[in-house]
Amino acid sequence: MPQSLAELVTFEVVPLVRTALKETAELIGAVQILSRRVEELTTELVDGELTELRKLASTALRAFETANTGGRTP
Repeated sequence: MPQSLAELVTFEVVPLVRTALKETAELIGAVQILSRRVEELTTELVDGELTELRKLASTALRAFETANTGGRTP
């Protein structure tokens, strides 16, 4: 059954855009938190506290690997 353009936009395009915007907002929030933490760690690094930076890098790498393997840990 052919759909009108209005139905296609309402039922197909709008939900996709809404989901993409929600995910973008979540990603922006995560990046802002990460940015603040990197700034804190940079300050700590200047003060000679490298251990915390290594922990953060390790955690970020694990999260990235898990996300890219469909939730399975490598």
